[in-house]
Amino acid sequence: MRTILRRVVSIGLWAILCGSAWTVETDGKIKLPPLPKAGLHLYVSPAGSDDNSGVKSAPFASLERARDEIRTLRRKEKLPKGTIYVMVQGGQYSVRQTFTLTSLDSGAPGAPIVFRATRKQKPVFSGGIRLSGFMPVTDEAVLARLPDNARGHVVQVDLAPFGIKNLGPLVLGGFSSGNGFTTHPVPELFFNGEALSMARYPNDGFLKVADICVPDGHNIHGMTGSKVGRILYEGDRPARWKNEKDAFLYGYWFFDWADSYERIAAINTHRNEITLATPYHNYGYRKGARYYAVNLLSEIDVPGEWYLDRQKAVLYFYPPSDPAKAIVELSVFTLPLVHLDKAAHVRFEGLTWELGAGDAIHVKGGENCLFAGCTVRRFGGNGIEISGGTQHGILGCDIYSMGRGGTLITGGDRKTLTPGGHFLANCDIHHLSRIDHTYTPAVVMNGVGNRITHNRMHHINSSAIRLGGNDHAVEYNEVHDVLLESDDQGGADMWGDPAFRGNIYRYNYWHHIGNWRHAGEDLACGQAGIRLDDAISGTLIHGNIFYKCSAGKLGFGGVQIHGGKDNTVENNIFAECAAAISFSPWDAGRWKQFIAPTLSAPAIDPVLYQTRYPELASLAENPNRNIIQRNLIWKCEKFLLRDKGQNVVRDNVTSDASGYFRNASTGSFRLNTAHNEMPPGFTPIPFDKIGLYKDAFRPALPKLKIKNARAGNGV
Repeated sequence: MRTILRRVVSIGLWAILCGSAWTVETDGKIKLPPLPKAGLHLYVSPAGSDDNSGVKSAPFASLERARDEIRTLRRKEKLPKGTIYVMVQGGQYSVRQTFTLTSLDSGAPGAPIVFRATRKQKPVFSGGIRLSGFMPVTDEAVLARLPDNARGHVVQVDLAPFGIKNLGPLVLGGFSSGNGFTTHPVPELFFNGEALSMARYPNDGFLKVADICVPDGHNIHGMTGSKVGRILYEGDRPARWKNEKDAFLYGYWFFDWADSYERIAAINTHRNEITLATPYHNYGYRKGARYYAVNLLSEIDVPGEWYLDRQKAVLYFYPPSDPAKAIVELSVFTLPLVHLDKAAHVRFEGLTWELGAGDAIHVKGGENCLFAGCTVRRFGGNGIEISGGTQHGILGCDIYSMGRGGTLITGGDRKTLTPGGHFLANCDIHHLSRIDHTYTPAVVMNGVGNRITHNRMHHINSSAIRLGGNDHAVEYNEVHDVLLESDDQGGADMWGDPAFRGNIYRYNYWHHIGNWRHAGEDLACGQAGIRLDDAISGTLIHGNIFYKCSAGKLGFGGVQIHGGKDNTVENNIFAECAAAISFSPWDAGRWKQFIAPTLSAPAIDPVLYQTRYPELASLAENPNRNIIQRNLIWKCEKFLLRDKGQNVVRDNVTSDASGYFRNASTGSFRLNTAHNEMPPGFTPIPFDKIGLYKDAFRPALPKLKIKNARAGNGV
């Protein structure tokens, strides 16, 4: 209990320990200090000119010109004291070069440089182009390749007049691709703001590998397959694909959590065989694996599908409606739209970035930079990446319609356990994983002492949170409709290092996780609310609500613990889960072998770690021993799944009684405890405080608009 109290108290002290200029309130909200009086205002407008003076009546045309003006004033020692504001007027700004700030562009402690949207205006920085001039397809060779039902509907546009010529081959990767799990810029087509789908077959769902062609004895965890990329298919549909130049198969080739795009090298229609190009998928291929074909001109057969002939720079698509009356855009800029390199005390407020073929924003090093009330949308890569530095924040931002992930945040020193002090707060991050479907969550967080608080994360093919490192706080978040496709994961996922200690999941609402809506897609392993995978230990899971958070054949609970120890799961509510908590215990031999290098790993200081985390002194003892206490298990099919009696289980209550909650049928889990048995010592969960909140950067809460249960269209 003392250890748990110490961890909870550390949340309140966290900002002080980081030496941050902002603070964390008792309900987990981030509070920013007031800014000092303005020292200078510069103005930027789409109607401005970089030959202007930058005053309100004669604004600049670009952020670069405003940045350079500040540099000039600083060099001449004429930069006024106080906050420097660059006021950005509403309208469209075309981005054809990365906006870069370095240490030369830093503000001062308590007096940042602020790039702020003019009041009630919406500046939009776009890396895309708007297309026009669509014509009917008249080339007989192209018409012959189109499906019968699409002829007369598919239109084309030549991209050369827009400055786009030979684009080179399309490169797609994936988690286990031989091409590597990296961000490859991918231009995408958007119609009235919605991402359209590269032409694919089938239009929804997956095919199954009929068999492998080279049985070479390849075996992983008792599953047989082949390391050679030659597969058999059923039916005759692939005969349509023989003349495709850049055709790919996207699939989960061995495990339902390891995806990749594999280029088609050849199709033998006599043997119903597809040969894939090298390098092959890292885990190999097996019979029954799910896949679909993508980037096929011959498969444009429904409205919204498109194909880009990259050699001729001609785009073909089946418009959902008259393209002359719509906004049709292609994301083309391949570099980040913003790059901060060792910059400090810089803010961006109320700006929108969109339509890049790669990542949106990179922050490397530096300190105290903030993105507040901003929007990042419609990129082929990730949203905001923070690499190193200290005390950077993302506050009240909307990040959505992304080809890959939302945010990647790394900060703090694991060797010294010095906190990074970064935070992600009050953000709505959703509809991700359009191109790479796995390990592209709303937030990947690594390092030490960072915070994820009061966010809403939803409609993601994989996890919402991927956490690694030490002393992170994940609290007051709402996570739902994630793990819509990938398997063997959690809404929050941790993996592989028993020295990841001091992490806290507190007062989060996890609901509708995994394929709970899709009984016909029963996957091999499972999908949990929180998954502690491969020896994750010393984690506190306190005061969470898990509702409909348990799916999969083998059975994951709302919490799934795979081989870890010293985890505490307490004071949580598990409601309508197939299992509340599930385990995958390890035998003593596997545990000792796995943990052997833990305290000698170069990433940590063993003396410091055993002082900070005393449980490490007995790391080799009592594997699979976790504490499960004071939880309410309501209308779950099972409380503990695969418990071998090694855990400490006490003071939990299981019940199917009505009346525990004021309105559980609508997803409201406000407790009504007067007439029901509760776990002894159970403390109320502040349900009303979980999720997004109104503040200066989010004056209204967004309404949830869902067209379907999937993470989004696109690739």
